Amino acid sequence: MHAYTLADFSGTILKHSLDELTQSELLLTCKVGNLQSFYTPFDAVNTGAKVVLAGICPGQAQWRNALKSAQEGLKQGLPADAVLRQAKAAGAFSGPIRANLVKILDHIGLQHKLGIPSAQALFDEQQALVHMTSVLRQCILVKGKNYAGSAPSMLRNEFLKQHIEAYFLPEIAQLASTVYIPFGQSVTEVLYFLSSLGYLRPEQILDGFPHPSGANAERIKYFLGEKNASELSAATNPVLIDQAKLQLLAKIKALNF
Repeated sequence: MHAYTLADFSGTILKHSLDELTQSELLLTCKVGNLQSFYTPFDAVNTGAKVVLAGICPGQAQWRNALKSAQEGLKQGLPADAVLRQAKAAGAFSGPIRANLVKILDHIGLQHKLGIPSAQALFDEQQALVHMTSVLRQCILVKGKNYAGSAPSMLRNEFLKQHIEAYFLPEIAQLASTVYIPFGQSVTEVLYFLSSLGYLRPEQILDGFPHPSGANAERIKYFLGEKNASELSAATNPVLIDQAKLQLLAKIKALNF
C-alpha cells in the first residue's frame, strides 16, 4: 500500500472547499468493498515525544478539523512541516474526548511523571512531550460511517492491516523508547500484537483505562472515583475496571522518563 503524504493532496486541499473535500472522493486513498480511506493530514511525527497517544483512526469530525487547519496553513504559504504540526494539533483527539482524556491521565498521575501541572499541557504549551496518532492514520469509513475498531477486525482484515504496516509501523520505528497509551480494546490488541512481533515491549503499553469517548461516561466516572460500584448499571463490571486500573497504576509507578 502506498503511504500518502501532504504532497500528494496539497493542491486538492487548496483548490476545494471543506464541504467538497469531505463529501466527495477527492481525498480517497483506497477503497475495498464497504471500506474507504481518506487522506488526513496527520503525517507529522514528533520524534522527541515521551508519550504516544494512540487512537483507532481519525473520525470525520477530526478529519474535517485537520483539513481546515491544513487548508489555512497552505493558504498562508507555511512550510509543509508547520502545516502538518498545526493540523495535528487542531484535529487529533479534538472534541469531548480530549477533556475526558485529560481527567483520566491526571487521575493516574501521568502529569507528575512528566513534570507538568496537568495532562492538558500536552495539548497546549507542552506539545513537544507527546505524539498524537492512530493505528490507522487515515479517516476510515465503513458504509460511509466512522470505523469503530471492531467490524471488521484490524488484525484480520487485509485492508486495515496494510494501513497499519504502511503508516503506523514506520512511526513506531521513530519512537522506539516512548510509552504508548491506547484508546480502547481494539487499539490495545493491535499494540500487544505488535509487541509479540518485537516492535514494542509490553511495559511500553499503558493500557487499562476506559476509552475516553463520551459513550463510556459511566465507566469513566467509576474509574475516576466519581461513582460507586453500587450505582453502576449491569453493563459496567467494576471488578474488571479495578483489576485493569491496578495494573495500569503499577506501570505508571515504574515509569522513569
